[in-house]
Amino acid sequence: MVTDGEIEKNLSRIDSAEEEIRLRKEEYKILHEISKILHETGELKEMLTKVMTRLTHFEELKVEHKAGIFLADEEKRVLRLFSTIGKFSEEFLEKEKEIPYGNCLCGRVAASGEMIISKSCFTDNRHENKFKGMTAHGHYIIPLQSQGRMVGVLFLYTDENPPWYVRSQEILISIGGLLAEGILSRQREEQIRNNNENLKKINDLKNKFLGIASHDLRNPLFIIQSFSEVIKDASVGDINAKQKDLLEKIYNASKFMSALLDNLLDVSKIESGKIDLDRKVQDLNLTAKQQVELNQLLAEKKSIKLTLSLADIPPLSYDHNAIIQVMGNFIGNAIKFSPSNTEIIIATECVENDIRFSVCDEGPGLSEEDQKLLFKEFQVLSAKPTGGEKSTGLGLAIVKKLVHLHSGRVGAYSNKGAGSTFFFTLPSQ
Repeated sequence: MVTDGEIEKNLSRIDSAEEEIRLRKEEYKILHEISKILHETGELKEMLTKVMTRLTHFEELKVEHKAGIFLADEEKRVLRLFSTIGKFSEEFLEKEKEIPYGNCLCGRVAASGEMIISKSCFTDNRHENKFKGMTAHGHYIIPLQSQGRMVGVLFLYTDENPPWYVRSQEILISIGGLLAEGILSRQREEQIRNNNENLKKINDLKNKFLGIASHDLRNPLFIIQSFSEVIKDASVGDINAKQKDLLEKIYNASKFMSALLDNLLDVSKIESGKIDLDRKVQDLNLTAKQQVELNQLLAEKKSIKLTLSLADIPPLSYDHNAIIQVMGNFIGNAIKFSPSNTEIIIATECVENDIRFSVCDEGPGLSEEDQKLLFKEFQVLSAKPTGGEKSTGLGLAIVKKLVHLHSGRVGAYSNKGAGSTFFFTLPSQ
């Protein structure tokens, strides 16, 4: 027969087990809720305020609605008060703005990395900092650490000598780890934002400088180009063959510099957002034909055949000046890098929801290394022009920017020794 005493013991065990299950659920719940808060968007201080507020509602800890977080400066070995909830005196907020490692309760936790549970601010000798009107209270002081790095310290106020929750240290250390990761994540995000803002400022300054420098150089360069052309053509008097050769070199160099300045201006305008596209519905095939006609003479000088292969495509909305610059670059480069007695095919076609324009040549092709450099600023490829032409290294970079402004894309594919195909696409709708 089961005695009353045995029944009472069994009921006690059941109650104890049920209480343990309840506490475990509460711990899981608070960990889950804090983790959720740490993944929300918003400012770091707002996030930490929510976490501290939620902790004060965790009944088992028996804490007040009074808490704060110090952030650590590991280099200077000090804690700086970052966020608080509850009512603190002006004296506290002033004196606790910065605490050296090892000083008072929070500084000791920062130095040791170990959690402190303090029963009373009046009887605990480690509580060195006293304030006017301070009332008796206890503390949980929790290190915020991640992978051995001290990120900060969380302090929670309690009543004096409270009934400490037996698992408080374990649960608070876990929360401290979550908080440390959350703080580091927000700090990294803020650093990235600051870096991006600084890069944008530097880029804007660079574009402004390029614009000013390019404009200032135009006039003297124009004078050099014009005067050298007049002199080499013997318009102001006879010159000998040696002089004419030198003047020809001056004239060609000034033309190259002029093209470089134009490209620099284009880059700075695009990156600073000062280019407004004048988009109109037009015939891309007609634009392609016009560009082939303009480049025909240059191709004939190198005995290169330009062949059109135009599909039946719908009218498109695009900026005429921008797209002829793109087409001209592709066709001009194909002529520049193609040997004599070869063919270049200029084509259009429908590809799903896009219209594709391509230029395919029979030139030397591109190495894998060169293909990685395509469409980047100031990149001069190992492939050399076949007629001694020069390149600024900016043309394809400008092409990419102009096409992207049209919500299109650019690309190229090539095999070394087997020609190259450059293309861009524009949305058909």
